[in-house]
Amino acid sequence: MNPASPRKQTIHFSSRLALASIAGALALTLFGFAATPRTRADIPASELKIAGAIPLTTELLDKMEKFVTSAKGDAAAKAELVAVTKENKDNPMAREAWGSLITAKCPKTVEIFQASGLTPEEFGKAVNAIEAIMFAEGMAPPGDKDNMAKSEDKTVAANATFVAANKARAEAVYANFMVLGL
Repeated sequence: MNPASPRKQTIHFSSRLALASIAGALALTLFGFAATPRTRADIPASELKIAGAIPLTTELLDKMEKFVTSAKGDAAAKAELVAVTKENKDNPMAREAWGSLITAKCPKTVEIFQASGLTPEEFGKAVNAIEAIMFAEGMAPPGDKDNMAKSEDKTVAANATFVAANKARAEAVYANFMVLGL
């Protein structure tokens, strides 16, 4: 019997070491994926309800833009909105009851809504839907940006698709409206 040459043993040992290193790296990688917490979070039912409270359309967005533009130029309407915002800033129910609140306390603002072909309730539901969609999509992990667009609720899915397709306009209406109440 010829003993194996030292070179063959070295190669054999190196091969085993390389395979063990690769296997160890694979095991650590697989363990890392398994141990990583899932970042995808389900959207709360309350946000889905808000996101689908009213169908968003181009016509509705046109009316919202008309209202925001008119209200920005009216000092009395701006003062009413600022007062109502300050009065209800700590009231979480004000979000759902915004339209009723405006109707009851802001006569000048209601006039502008009427001239825009819109009710405060419609506007409130629409701006809340836009907000819910923008924030849900903004907080979603990179691969889940279209969570709401995949919703089982057809109105929520359609609204999310609408906001994505009209992102600049929807964001502008939302931002300009938020500035009105400051």
